[in-house]
Amino acid sequence: IQVVNECSGAETWLHEKKQQQDALPKHADPALLVSDIKKKAEALDRFCKSIMTKPKPAPKPQTPPPAETSPPEAQTPEQQPDGATEASEPASEGGAWEQPAAEQMDTDEPDPSSA
Repeated sequence: IQVVNECSGAETWLHEKKQQQDALPKHADPALLVSDIKKKAEALDRFCKSIMTKPKPAPKPQTPPPAETSPPEAQTPEQQPDGATEASEPASEGGAWEQPAAEQMDTDEPDPSSA
């Protein structure tokens, strides 16, 4: 948050200086010099580097909740008895799952198998 605030302040400063420069006639001394911009950029860089180079704090180790208090999880088809899968899951005539036919994807490149 400090870096964002500092960057916003620098951006505001630059807009103010640009408005001052735009208000001056062409023959007047500039209100915004390249050296001023470089100084502001270097100060901003020093400020941000000190914050951005600090290592992140190590994450706290998470302990899993005790197994006794957790609700029982739903069993996967592999964990259920053989008779339970037929009643709750649709199966084809052979008793096995059929995978849907693979659809051809639309791509910009020609199909290498047809070449």
